[in-house]
Amino acid sequence: MTSLNVSRPPAAAGSAWVKAGWRLFMLAPIPWTGMTALVFLVLIAVGLLPIVGVLAVHVLSPFIVAGYMAASRGGNTGEPITFFYLAAGWREGRHNLLVIGVVFTLATLLIFQLVKYFTGGDMEILLQQAQNPGELTMEEKELMLTTALPAMGLGTLLFTPLLMATWFAPALALFDGFPAGRAMWWSLWACWVNWRSILLYSLILGLAGMIALMIPFGLGLLIFVPWTLTSTYAAYQAIFSSVEQVEEVSETA
Repeated sequence: MTSLNVSRPPAAAGSAWVKAGWRLFMLAPIPWTGMTALVFLVLIAVGLLPIVGVLAVHVLSPFIVAGYMAASRGGNTGEPITFFYLAAGWREGRHNLLVIGVVFTLATLLIFQLVKYFTGGDMEILLQQAQNPGELTMEEKELMLTTALPAMGLGTLLFTPLLMATWFAPALALFDGFPAGRAMWWSLWACWVNWRSILLYSLILGLAGMIALMIPFGLGLLIFVPWTLTSTYAAYQAIFSSVEQVEEVSETA
């Protein structure tokens, strides 16, 4: 297991990660979009499985992120982007990635139940309704308005630390051999101490994501998803570095 330093770059670094991710995506836009289309098809097929489909998609998510991280590292060193990178998480660190996926899935289910218990709003239903507001009746719209704000507010509050804990965890498990718990802890800590740059990064990509969703047939997502993950790799590179690479240590993972 590699010893790493957790750096604290300035807030403006958030925009630099987005730019670095875009440059990495533009080195091979067709392979990136092709790989993403394949991932979408696989996830749709898995999601259609009865009973376990949606849960399986959540469990598999760290493996997909690990594949994109491996492809980002390869592309960054001049290697061609291929579908074979998607299997990187199955070759190395699969146990830790599986644990991360299971923890993420169970935590997501728990958050949904807590939101429903405290606010009366079902987040899964609310998210589905938000995607097709034109199909709702007046009564459903009124009910959605009365429950959506508290449900989404509590959901955001609870989901934020979970997303922070799982953002860098696949890369730490794949590249640095971190056990699942250690990877999630240091991912959470890195996001916490770099909240300013993380916030700027999230705002920029949030705006880009809104624009991507407006492009018909999901074509915008074929660009947005790999861009998000290549910029995540850029953030990982900037925040985590081996002990030998730096002289001044902020935190050691």
